[in-house]
Amino acid sequence: MQDEHRTRAHGYAAFPKDRDLTVSDGTRIAYTVRGDDGGLPVVFVNGWTCTDGYWASIGPALVEAGHRTVFLDLRGHGESGLPRQAGFAARGLRPEDLAPERLAADVLEVLDHAGVEHAVLAGHSIGVEVIVETCRLAPHRVAALIPVAGTYENPVKTFADLSILDRLFPFGDAILPFLPLEELRPVLRRIAVPGVARRFIQATGIGGPNVRDEDIASHMSHIGELNFSVLLKMLSGLRHHRTEEFLSEIDVPALILAGRRDWFTPPSVQERMAALIPGSEILWFEEAGHLLPVEAAAEIPAAIVDFLSRRVVGARPRSPRNVPAG
Repeated sequence: MQDEHRTRAHGYAAFPKDRDLTVSDGTRIAYTVRGDDGGLPVVFVNGWTCTDGYWASIGPALVEAGHRTVFLDLRGHGESGLPRQAGFAARGLRPEDLAPERLAADVLEVLDHAGVEHAVLAGHSIGVEVIVETCRLAPHRVAALIPVAGTYENPVKTFADLSILDRLFPFGDAILPFLPLEELRPVLRRIAVPGVARRFIQATGIGGPNVRDEDIASHMSHIGELNFSVLLKMLSGLRHHRTEEFLSEIDVPALILAGRRDWFTPPSVQERMAALIPGSEILWFEEAGHLLPVEAAAEIPAAIVDFLSRRVVGARPRSPRNVPAG
């Protein structure tokens, strides 16, 4: 069954994974590398439930600008696996199997396997929490941080500015071991349709008018493959994660990309992160929401290339053209 999931994930990936690494706890992490070996590496970390489709325009533009790029699937996502069988309601997995520290360790082990000593880390949504933790674990491996529409810790507490969700979450934690959410897959495969999802996304304000069906097609295909018992156990670990005190210790350049209409990760969260990271820059996209990488796909590559050329030693970009998605 896992092979079937992987085959389907390979088919809808924006950057199909052609490299496998068995990391230190026995989990298979799938990734791919694009671009010249000599270019400053940029590692892209996806969000919770997300695919690499959100980097479909940004990644190729950075390759064209002379950067080596690395795309990986988080454990439990896409073509990557888990350390053992999840079992009924993910009872076979321990909290540490899905903790932010473990996700960050996966990133570092991918860097080792790919022969990358020093890299720029870009993360979207929950990927921001992962790249901040990666920087905390191994600051000497990080050339710069590019947080995109995400928070640095506990995403539940700030979600939509509804702090009550964080107080209610323990009740969900208590019943999750008895709910086989993995059985939702057939239902999700039927209802996760790009056209319907786009209308929902725009109606609720998750994303703005620039979101197209093709922008979210891979994510919708992915939704039907996911084990939500696993992912909610992962979210529980992310909820207990704290890095705010570490932000003031970050001594690498940081470019925070934020949508002014993002209610998943409200502007106040982005402003707080920018205030705490010394010397950081924040770039606002006034009409964009949480799906910022596809909502501002034409503007973001040039902004990143400009930032890296100004702030990161060794970044000597060629002039990129806008690269269309897909």
